[in-house]
Amino acid sequence: MNIPMVVRQIGLLLLLLSAALLVHAGVAAGYWAAGDAAEEAAVWAFLTASGIAAVVGAFGMMRYRNAVNEIGRRDACLLVVLSWLIGALVAAIPFASWSMYCPLPEAAMLDGVIDPIFEAMSGLTTCGATILTDIEALPRSVLLWRSTIQWIGGLGVIVIFVAILPSLGSGGKKMYLTETTGPTPEGLRPHARETARVILLVYLGFTLLEFPLLLICGMSVFDAVCHTFTSVATGGFSTRNASVAAFDSVAVEIVMMTFMTLSGISFSLYFLAFRRRFELIRRSSELRLFLSLLVIVSLACSLALWGHGWANPDYRIGVVGGGEVEPTIWNSLRYGVFTVVSILTTSGFATSVYEDWPGLAIVCLLSIFLVGAMAGSTSGGIKVIRVWIAGKLMIREVEREFRPDVVRPLKVGRSIISPDVRVSAIVLVLLTLTMVAIGTGLLKIFEGAENIDLTTASSAVASCIANVGPAFGRVGSDDHYSWLTSSSKTVLMALMLLGRLELFVVLSLLMPRFWARR
Repeated sequence: MNIPMVVRQIGLLLLLLSAALLVHAGVAAGYWAAGDAAEEAAVWAFLTASGIAAVVGAFGMMRYRNAVNEIGRRDACLLVVLSWLIGALVAAIPFASWSMYCPLPEAAMLDGVIDPIFEAMSGLTTCGATILTDIEALPRSVLLWRSTIQWIGGLGVIVIFVAILPSLGSGGKKMYLTETTGPTPEGLRPHARETARVILLVYLGFTLLEFPLLLICGMSVFDAVCHTFTSVATGGFSTRNASVAAFDSVAVEIVMMTFMTLSGISFSLYFLAFRRRFELIRRSSELRLFLSLLVIVSLACSLALWGHGWANPDYRIGVVGGGEVEPTIWNSLRYGVFTVVSILTTSGFATSVYEDWPGLAIVCLLSIFLVGAMAGSTSGGIKVIRVWIAGKLMIREVEREFRPDVVRPLKVGRSIISPDVRVSAIVLVLLTLTMVAIGTGLLKIFEGAENIDLTTASSAVASCIANVGPAFGRVGSDDHYSWLTSSSKTVLMALMLLGRLELFVVLSLLMPRFWARR
């Protein structure tokens, strides 16, 4: 394995993060100069983090500056996992440092080691689960950093590497395929760097487009920047305790739903659009399935809310942050559609206390909780294409029981699914369900069976491995994860990383054969 090259690239990543931290130190200094005394500790926190990242990064770069630029599949796997792990550790330093430097009582929210890392890992993996009990108590510069790491994580550290760093050469394609979720994107023809650059431009374009739209809808500049970063990344971090419900704006919700949906579409399709290959986009079966699923589940939840209100005149839809609204057709559509878009794209924003919805609506939400959006998008989850393939395989096996002589290829649209992709899809589905079961058991053990119910434990695990964020029970849309033990938080952090890199890449590092010399 080419360990020197891996160390050098990690060093470069740390230097890039150091620069980003320095910018945030400047933002904090600006707020401090404007009279916000709470930002003083944030300035020193960001400078501390930037200095640590710069020193370690420069050492790695200089120590192995002459490393060979060749990268194999194992090197790519190792580099991807280390980038996310080390990136999360560095991203956690401002949280931990601010907690140490700030004399205010709210700084206790980020005390210790585990809580800052949990918040950073949740941000970088775009999970959106938080341990903060009072988000609005944090300085604006720290909240901006929370949003920034979600923006970085949404695009993917390695895609940025391939897009802007020529030093990886032909190894860029291996890294792109290792980090990019889902089956091989159609757009990767033939140069990974070219594809990644187009993806980066599209991502930047979405960011630059959503920001002014949120301003027009009435958000402040600060809120618009933060929510643009986290909605384009399908991340879910908000600057408000009541999430998006705090703005009580239909216009804001429509804009954010639009960009969550756009980010839930495979970015390889945008590459095809850039190449003017619109016929391939039109023929995308996964795109049609994703949009159909979005519409059908949204309508089902909305009708369930409206119907329950019609049958039970006393029923009210709970709003995050407090308050209730009547389940009129309009309110049912408003809260039903936003919640479904947020969960299916694994964004995790909330406007309604959906765990109190009627049973049919909750069943609809549970049916999409692990699914996620399209492969090659910023969302987490198993992905629509894999669920579809697994479903087709199950139907075909049932048919073979009464028609054993019939042999037909497995197709998605016009494309024949290769045996390798079929096996990979069904294994990932089974492995995800296995991890949910194991994680649930571990949370029950670490918390004690009497301290955590099965709904809370299983949904928290499913939410973290699918990178959704909020779940059900005591970690619902208006709750947080701060009350969990450090052991449980560590398990959930591991699941966030597994889910973001789709299990195989991370688990491969745990196999002895991975480290064996050939």
